[in-house]
Amino acid sequence: MSSLWIINKAGGLVFQSEHFDYPHKRNQEPELTSNDYLILAGTLHGIHAITSRIIPTPDKSSQGFEVLEADGLIIYVKMTETGTKLVLLTYPAQTNAAGILQRANELYVDHVMKNPFYIAEMPIRIESFDREIHQLLHQQ
Repeated sequence: MSSLWIINKAGGLVFQSEHFDYPHKRNQEPELTSNDYLILAGTLHGIHAITSRIIPTPDKSSQGFEVLEADGLIIYVKMTETGTKLVLLTYPAQTNAAGILQRANELYVDHVMKNPFYIAEMPIRIESFDREIHQLLHQQ
């Protein structure tokens, strides 16, 4: 199972699809609140921005880190041309993270960016997008 977050170019969490079995749920610890997720997304956005600036080779442009590994968790980040970040949180056993992020990006373009009623940088509330992302994260 995985989770997908979409962070706008200002660092705000505009979409969250949670399909991850977090350890705190098994230990009866309190669940993360929506405010906690906003803070995590903003922090991740800041770290991503910093890593794009500290690249050691000045000739190359960097879009920040693409993979962050921890015990039992890997975070993959794909930055779109518009500066939006698609973030996949998954277990280390995930074998097709790049494919999932690519497909999520295609769904984002098709269902969100091409939607005439969607306002850029605002939270994504599109049922067809929710449904497609849910299917994508459950078929892995």
